[in-house]
Amino acid sequence: MKNFFRSLLATACLATISLVVRAQANLPAAATDTARIVLPARIITPVSLQSYETFRAAVQPLIKQMAGKKVVAMGEGTHGTAEFYKARFWLTRILMEEHGFDQLALENTYGDTYQLNEVLQKGDDFKPLMPKTLLSIWQNQEMAQVFSWMQQRNLTHQHKVTLTGIDAMFSGADVDLLQKGLATSGCADLQALITQLRQSSQYKDSVWYQLSNPAYKLSRKKLFAAALAGHDAADKLLQALPTARLSRQQRTVLINAATNARMAFDDFYQVKVNKRESSRDSVFAEMTRLLVRGKGQRIIIWAHDAHVARRGVVPGDNNGGGTGAFLERMFPGQYFVLATATASGSFAATTQNFISPASPMAAYPLPQPKAGSWEASLAHASSLDFYFFTKQLGAQDQSPNPSCGVV
Repeated sequence: MKNFFRSLLATACLATISLVVRAQANLPAAATDTARIVLPARIITPVSLQSYETFRAAVQPLIKQMAGKKVVAMGEGTHGTAEFYKARFWLTRILMEEHGFDQLALENTYGDTYQLNEVLQKGDDFKPLMPKTLLSIWQNQEMAQVFSWMQQRNLTHQHKVTLTGIDAMFSGADVDLLQKGLATSGCADLQALITQLRQSSQYKDSVWYQLSNPAYKLSRKKLFAAALAGHDAADKLLQALPTARLSRQQRTVLINAATNARMAFDDFYQVKVNKRESSRDSVFAEMTRLLVRGKGQRIIIWAHDAHVARRGVVPGDNNGGGTGAFLERMFPGQYFVLATATASGSFAATTQNFISPASPMAAYPLPQPKAGSWEASLAHASSLDFYFFTKQLGAQDQSPNPSCGVV
């Protein structure tokens, strides 16, 4: 599991005591403050994960605070926790059915997720596409239930809900979107840029797939050259797209794809040009900003607690979380974040350091909660499944001592 600061940097936290967890996760770091945080019974609201209607009634205070926001993030202490999926699915369903939210964004590459969404919108069988378009952490029956609900809802509602992605690990699917979209635009001069972008994307994507192989020998020189050429091609496409012969909808999608492709190379560009490390969390935030630039658009984000946090896990680490900090600045007062956590159970993780759609997952038991951690405190709560608002915590529980997880 990722590490939290003791000061839980979320607006609310949903917790369960005993879970079966399916996730990509790291073990907890040792706590520096072992005093147990006490959760007063008065701030805890029990929920039932056995009945949607019972759950819906119990979370109305939570929904009331979420409903008026432009961006609602629902974090996960570990990727793929079955109960976390169920709770977030039901919260998402309420926000979409009753409060006008129209997009669900995953911690997944934009282009790949767009392809999956196209199948969802057509009402076709989406399951064969899940292993090709989703990181392995999302390839589970809980997500399939979410997608089935989205499909069924869209069949009977004029206001469609869509699936999208805010990550930029891979860019091959972005290139596919650009090539297909520009094929009839009459911009023959852009094909050379597409060709270069595809070459760079294929090389970088293949490197990412192989990085978890100890025998793989990386050529940093070739990778940097390919990445910088790809960044340049994507940047030039972004400059050309505003005047290309495209419909408004096409232009929006292609700008999203080109932006996402450029972001896939941003870590190399920043190191080479600006001598600094790129921030994956700023990528998440920028993609979110693009996806809600239309009038009335609102979005729900599913990502790790560390990403949706208002503060990074490790000070000075540009990839240590904190998408929420960027979103707070972009949308002042319009960002709500929910954290999720558990005290015990088992989880599925990949041993690969560089996750991809092909990463194998296996089940492991969660370690005993560290003394002073949030998990240890949750284990002593009066309810099995519950939520609470972090602003109701006492001052003694808001010291910035790292213990177990960040939101």
